[in-house]
Amino acid sequence: MLGEERVTWRLGHTLTVPGSLYEEIITKEVPERIAEASGGMVQVRPLIGVIGTDDVLNALRRDRIQMGSLTVAYSAATYPLWAVLNLPGLVNDNRLIGPISRELVLPEIEKDMHDMGIRPVVVVSWDGGGYFSNRPVRNAGHFNGLRWRTHAPMLSQVINALGGSTVGMPFEELQPSLERRLVDAYTTTFPAMHAAGLYSATRYAIEAPNGTSLAVIMVSEQALERLPENVRADVVAELRAINEDVADRLHQEYLDTVDAIQREGVELIRFSEEEAAKVTDAAKEAVWEPWLRETGERGEQLLEAIQNYQP
Repeated sequence: MLGEERVTWRLGHTLTVPGSLYEEIITKEVPERIAEASGGMVQVRPLIGVIGTDDVLNALRRDRIQMGSLTVAYSAATYPLWAVLNLPGLVNDNRLIGPISRELVLPEIEKDMHDMGIRPVVVVSWDGGGYFSNRPVRNAGHFNGLRWRTHAPMLSQVINALGGSTVGMPFEELQPSLERRLVDAYTTTFPAMHAAGLYSATRYAIEAPNGTSLAVIMVSEQALERLPENVRADVVAELRAINEDVADRLHQEYLDTVDAIQREGVELIRFSEEEAAKVTDAAKEAVWEPWLRETGERGEQLLEAIQNYQP
């Protein structure tokens, strides 16, 4: 933009999954589209793994970074309301995750971030949460006795309620742990499982009531306010456009990776309605009830709105 000084926005990317569409959107597409929308004035520079989940909100408030990504499952201890879609069994039709995230969940996150001087602008869903095992899990009773590595506390609670045990370990240690039989099974999303190449050490993929975590891309109000008014309007409009178009692409990635891992020899197991209901019932007691106690009236209202959204 002739006559205007270029601005660099540092983007603190807190959870990296190389090879996934999620990673492509946050580290490549968002910077490119903001640069184009601003006429080259705003250059976004991703900082991968430099800012931790616990620090990203403070870093935005203190202007150490101007954009950030946050996977809300990892902030659920402090902001449980944001992790509503992590409730296993709440939304089982992945096609609804995008609109529910945009229309119902993101406005609630925006209310909480407003006083922080942070604007959540894009919500990226981890479509296709699943259970993966090297022993067949064909019903709710088959969780019993297996050692699971989970990616979300809520899933740990459900698995424990179903008789399984859970272990903590970094994601990058999962494949050698599977190969050495230190764990029997794990939870993640189909796209993350495929991107990480875990299909080579996994025999079964199980579709049963799970949860869908969201990653939120945020920008500080300070950074927006420093832009000329016309540039700010164009950047905000482009971020809204990104928010509208990512959900369908993420859902398609989920469908494609379900097919891809089956071609790699992983057997797909889908729970019957009766067995799925057993997992959801366990989740309601172990996870939903404590979540409602933590979130109070806002949680009740959001939960009801999401349930009413579904046919």
